[in-house]
Amino acid sequence: MTDTAIAALIVAIISGGIALWTGKKTRENAVDLASLRGVVDRDVERLKAKLAQGQLINSSQWNAEFAAYQAIWKGMVAVRTLATKLVLREEELIDLGVPDGYLASPARIEIRKNLIQEFASAARSLLLAIHEYAPFYPAAIREAANETHQSAKKLFDSNVSALTRLSESVDLFIDKQFIGENKILLAAIAEGSDTVEALVRERLAAVQVVNSAALND
Repeated sequence: MTDTAIAALIVAIISGGIALWTGKKTRENAVDLASLRGVVDRDVERLKAKLAQGQLINSSQWNAEFAAYQAIWKGMVAVRTLATKLVLREEELIDLGVPDGYLASPARIEIRKNLIQEFASAARSLLLAIHEYAPFYPAAIREAANETHQSAKKLFDSNVSALTRLSESVDLFIDKQFIGENKILLAAIAEGSDTVEALVRERLAAVQVVNSAALND
């Protein structure tokens, strides 16, 4: 074989090797690119799912939603605390051996009236918070908060009705049936409060806050 033929063979081998290496790298790059595209597509789908579920929101929306939770929870705590006093206070006094005469005394009745007024104010504040922020938080939380307020309204009506019966010398505040019915309403308020808390905690855990620019990209 001549020197020229040998040189040509060497060139051919080298060219073939380069072509083989280049082809292999191209296939590897294609596989890597396809894999990367798959990862990106999955991420995009996850983001779309979060957007559809309202779990991906911008900071402005979240600030409004969080303010709603603060206002509602403040009202919820006040209603639950005062409801407990309304329902259990008289029974506690009875258990302590306080004379019936004191429970029916003008001073005690005045304390009861003030407590009912405080409870009414707290229930009204809760209702305003629920509806004022209604567009900014999930419907499930609003429904649970509304149900809690409805139980509070029933408890208020029950106590106002009992106050009117005092003018007829009927003291329902020490009546076991009245206390039992009020305990049922108190339990509903407590359960509703716990439900709202659980729903808010779930929302806090699920939501992802991003800036507006990221959402528009």
